[in-house]
Amino acid sequence: MKMNVKPSPAIKIALVAVILVVGAWLISRRFQIEVAVTAPGAVPMIKTDESQIEIGKTSDYMGSPEGSNERVTTAIAKPDPVKIAARQGVLRVSNRSDHPLRVALLSKQKTTDSKLGETAMRYETPAHWDFAPGEGNTDGLVVSLPDRAITLKKGDVVVAFAQDGSQRYWGPYLVGETDRPVWNPQKGEWQLILDR
Repeated sequence: MKMNVKPSPAIKIALVAVILVVGAWLISRRFQIEVAVTAPGAVPMIKTDESQIEIGKTSDYMGSPEGSNERVTTAIAKPDPVKIAARQGVLRVSNRSDHPLRVALLSKQKTTDSKLGETAMRYETPAHWDFAPGEGNTDGLVVSLPDRAITLKKGDVVVAFAQDGSQRYWGPYLVGETDRPVWNPQKGEWQLILDR
């Protein structure tokens, strides 16, 4: 004779609740993210690990009680004048089109061949970023990578293409040699506005 024992609905609900709580706790321990409230005009900063170095100074948020965890980024490092003179800076992208876009960068890298003593042009590993329609429309977004800083310089190649099947394509742009991206000497950055 076979007995069929079914757990009560209360036990099922309790087990699901325990699984959800433990899962949420494990995820929160694995992915700790800190978002700092930024001052108007400042670049938002997200930290995923306490060992990362935060650029700019932080101070307690005005009006918050002492000991509060809210912080405001008060200063961002100004662009290096030497890099501005050499027209090297970050890339700010504005997607003013109605298409989801992928922007790709191929950075030039000078290397010296030790055998021949000649300088050869090589390229770093390509990088890309995806933008939703209209993302960064007004002010643009500065692109970066988690493992290295992005600094555009003359000779780098930038292309963009739509990812919605419309076959729209922008570029290729040769930094410092084509009409786009545009150099902004006040901000020390290259600005790429993609429209139509």
